[in-house]
Amino acid sequence: MKFTVLRLNLDEKKVESEELERDGIYGVIDYGIEVHENLETYGVEPYDPKNVVVMGMGPFSGSTLPGAHRLMFFFRSPLYGTLFPSAMGGAAYAFKNVGIDFVTFEGKAEKPVVVLLYNDGESVRVELHEIELEKVIEIWRGYKDEEGVYALTQYLIDTFGDKFDFEYRIAVVGPAALNTNYGAIFSQALRKGERLVGSEDWAARGGSGSVLLRAHNVVGIIFGGKPRKRTFPGEDIGNFRTAKGIVEGVHKKPYNEIISEKTTKYRFNPKLNTGGTFGGNYPAEGDFVPVLNWQMPYIEKEERIKIHENIMKHYWGPFNEEAIKPKNWTTCGEPCPVVCKKYRRGHHVEYEPYEANGPLSGSISLRASDISVHAADAMGFDAIEFGGTAAWVLELIHRGLLKPEEVGISGKPEFTKEALLERPVEASEVNAKLVAELAHRVAFAENEIAKIIGLGKRKASVILDERFKDRLKYGESFKDYGVFVPLGENGEMTPTMYWAIGNYIPLPIQGRYWTFYQFGVFLEPEELASKIIASALWEFWYDNVGWCRFHRGWMKPVLKALFMDAYGENVDMEEHAKKQIKRLIEYAKKAGYTPAFWDSMRVIDLVSAGSEEFGNERWAEKFRIDKVGTAKEYLERVLDAYSEALGVDWRL
Repeated sequence: MKFTVLRLNLDEKKVESEELERDGIYGVIDYGIEVHENLETYGVEPYDPKNVVVMGMGPFSGSTLPGAHRLMFFFRSPLYGTLFPSAMGGAAYAFKNVGIDFVTFEGKAEKPVVVLLYNDGESVRVELHEIELEKVIEIWRGYKDEEGVYALTQYLIDTFGDKFDFEYRIAVVGPAALNTNYGAIFSQALRKGERLVGSEDWAARGGSGSVLLRAHNVVGIIFGGKPRKRTFPGEDIGNFRTAKGIVEGVHKKPYNEIISEKTTKYRFNPKLNTGGTFGGNYPAEGDFVPVLNWQMPYIEKEERIKIHENIMKHYWGPFNEEAIKPKNWTTCGEPCPVVCKKYRRGHHVEYEPYEANGPLSGSISLRASDISVHAADAMGFDAIEFGGTAAWVLELIHRGLLKPEEVGISGKPEFTKEALLERPVEASEVNAKLVAELAHRVAFAENEIAKIIGLGKRKASVILDERFKDRLKYGESFKDYGVFVPLGENGEMTPTMYWAIGNYIPLPIQGRYWTFYQFGVFLEPEELASKIIASALWEFWYDNVGWCRFHRGWMKPVLKALFMDAYGENVDMEEHAKKQIKRLIEYAKKAGYTPAFWDSMRVIDLVSAGSEEFGNERWAEKFRIDKVGTAKEYLERVLDAYSEALGVDWRL
């Protein structure tokens, strides 16, 4: 297939354009793997300027099909240690007008820069605008009554908006990118230079923002151009009737009916009278909702059920009243009938950020969590990673392993099941306020412990174990209270917010959905491996072609037909995905990041308790006899079966 690549060398201030035609490159990840293999970036540190960030859109951007406009970022993660994809919903709808497929950020600018990428109707323009770091920090601290990524976005609108007589979009990083390994890239859809409430989206997982800033000194990217029609070599899927015909030809059902049927959860589910990930997940999860830094294994089921009742009352109920009933729904920036973005009181409400910085961190009052989630977002964190870290820190303070004044927060959390059962609103307000304070301390690296926390739970624990060894019981580690997937000696990733065994398995990509993330089931290890692979093969494709996974229900069987009809490419979908996952595995091994046994007792307890909670009595009995030994046996068998099925060596 053919792609246009813009190579941006930031230290030399050089721009090169290349027409790429290569067999076996169908999307952003395919291209990104090739770039990183050729540059041998597995041999350098993640913040080395050689760690190229690939930003790009998929081959179906510009079609009239909804969900096809995710903007993908691909880079080597400073957190997990290996190659990683991160997705930003809707942003490729503006990026497609630049007139290129992929941009590579190489080298490091001398000073922080804002990159302008736009098409003026005649050609692609690239501008680099330097901005002093002190000025960036000043803006992050506050601009027009906003802070962090919101302030920087508004500053860039005010500074550069008059240059454009067309729609554009802005992506920025926050202070978390400067001082932690889990900074994200933030973007919000704009209309006539105004930010659209509720349309915020992030390329967050893996530390994309941290790499963009610390490896390349890029603080913002502005992109767009005069509207342009993408040409497809085969069928013109930019024509709605043509695209609709392909979908209906595969599904044998009317277009509107199939899309509505397969995206019900994300738009509106009449059975539950709610919609979106937040609305759908809390009723479904019941007492398996992660709370209090994943302490579910130590809380009796009856008490977890009561905590869940409080979540439904103080969290889910107000969301429905304030977001669903008034139909405060919008999109991520591309035309889409699903309108999955639900918002209220100026806040976009999504399950993962509100779970990580809410119930997981001890807040089950929606109004309280508005404070913690907004702070984590404003500081430019990967909200899942930060929430998992904040929950860990709050528990450490609750247990006396860290002191509030050492961390730089104003008091102790109310981090007990009793607090959530007996005084849910009051305790939530205390905890959410502390999470918001922590977000600022860590993002701006305001003290020594905050700087250490910015490394991530696993890396930080090595330092804290030594510094505060007198506070630990014999054989205990700060790691034992953290929930993360380990890779290699120091790689780590906070899992997505489900009590799902597949979320804890060290895989080449974790913390996204390249696994079997069903909560509440405990499978035999070989079956789990099989389901992980089945999921990963298609999650690879959604990311590779930049397609919103909320549309996977109808899109998955259509994708092969789209390649054939629009490009004349007969793609063996599963074989290609397997081949690319093997390449990701080989890269990770060269970088020194291979599967590691869980070095957190909390994770072992989640897996062990899961066997009993989810009804697998045979494994539950084995765990009762030898918890750690059984955990090792289970993980070894999962990875053995995974390796066998893929024809790789990805074992403990």
